[in-house]
Formats: sequence, structure tokens, C-alpha cells
Amino acid sequence: MSSGNNKRGCFGLMLDFILTICTGGLWLLWILIRYLRNNS
Repeated sequence: MSSGNNKRGCFGLMLDFILTICTGGLWLLWILIRYLRNNS
């Protein structure tokens, strides 16, 4: 069970990395805003 979540986490990180490159950092900004909204 844990290894499956870890695999998905790695895939998610890779997807975030690719999207960050494709959007020139806008994706990273969106993730940051989403993270701050969820934790405030």
C-alpha cells in the first residue's frame, strides 16, 4: 500500500516538474498559492 502511494508521489512530482517547465514557472506559482490557501 505504501509503495503504491510513493510511486504516485514520484509521478506527481515528475508531472509538476514537466508542467513547471512548460508553463515557465506559472504552474509552480499555482501550486504555491494552492498550498498556502489550504494551510491558512
